[in-house]
Amino acid sequence: MYDAGCPHVGEARAVLTRALQDAGAPAVWTEWCADDPACPESRRRLGSPTILVNGEDVAPGPHPWAPRQPGEGPRVRPYRDGDLVVPTPPAALVAAAVQRALGPDVG
Repeated sequence: MYDAGCPHVGEARAVLTRALQDAGAPAVWTEWCADDPACPESRRRLGSPTILVNGEDVAPGPHPWAPRQPGEGPRVRPYRDGDLVVPTPPAALVAAAVQRALGPDVG
């Protein structure tokens, strides 16, 4: 998920690519731009960039994003990585989500 013009989308793609490669999985995913009319409404409020693995946010929590108004820039989403605030999902969270998705089906 991303907003058009988000300056951190490329880094989020790199983090996801690396996590998939490290897991031995194909680096293939679906991207949604919040401006795309086909984008699910529930995904438009997540902030940019957001990585979902099997439909689950890799950094769950409250996301108090208001809808963008016409002409506004991207809603850059902050993440916590230890004591730091970073602009992309932390690599460890993405890797853990990928590993869970590839793990055995329990239950």
